[in-house]
This record gives sequence, structure tokens and C-alpha cells, in this order.
Amino acid sequence: MCAFKKTFISLTVIIVFFTNLSFAIDKKLNLTQQTYQHEHDPKRTYLSSDAFALDTEISYAKATKWSSRANWEKTAAIYIKTANRGHPTSQIHLGKLYVHGNGVPVDLVEAYKWFLLSEVSIAINHYIKIISKDMTKSEIAEAIKKAQNFKASYD
Repeated sequence: MCAFKKTFISLTVIIVFFTNLSFAIDKKLNLTQQTYQHEHDPKRTYLSSDAFALDTEISYAKATKWSSRANWEKTAAIYIKTANRGHPTSQIHLGKLYVHGNGVPVDLVEAYKWFLLSEVSIAINHYIKIISKDMTKSEIAEAIKKAQNFKASYD
């Protein structure tokens, strides 16, 4: 078996495992603001407990699965949940959905906000630079204000 097939099969098994695991634990997790296990950045609530982090990562894996099937509505719904928990990679992917209008309306202000919130260099140095060319100064200011006022979710 070629290396590509082995890698593909391994990745598929991992995604299926985490997806199935998520269905088993979804109902058992009680994820509330009162269950802080770790000190965390208030804009990264998914880091507040091991259970919350696990649920967020499993949800992210589900979004990846739906994205690979071009089911943009399900992908967007999950990325909205995980991005609002402060998951940086979800924030980048959600920003890209807003740029292209996949599962959400095209909205460069929202895209800019999510890219900025991710605090990931490619989002800030590349994606923001690209979309800024199609935005007015007032739209950019609005996006920055939205990012500054962002309150991460414990849902």
C-alpha cells in the first residue's frame, strides 16, 4: 500500500473515531461558565476546562468533515459555535466562509473580525491584507470595534 493511502486511511480513522466519540460524550458534558478548571484568556473560553476543550476540538473535527462534503450550512453552524468559544483555527475558517459566502452571507466586516480575533499571523498578515482592499475605512473600523467588543462564549 502506498504511503499516501496509509496516511489517508489513518486520517480517516482518526476523524471517524473523534466524530463517534463526540456523539458518545455530547450528552454527558456539562459545560458551564462555573466549571473553570484552568486559568484562561477570556477570549479563549474553550481552554477553561479539559472537557470544554475536548468538546470544541471534536466539534471542529465535525466541521472539517462537513466542509469536505461541501455542506456549508452545517460547517458554518459548527464554526460559529467553536469560533465563539475562541478557537483560533475555527475563527480563521469562519472568516473564510464569510469571505466566500459559504453557509453564511458574504460579509467582509465579519470576516475581518474573525481573522483579527484568531491572532494567527497568516490571518492578520495575509487574509486581512487581501480583504482590506475591498473594504472602506469605516468597514475596517467597524470590524476592529467588533473584535474589541468580542465576548467569548461558554456555550
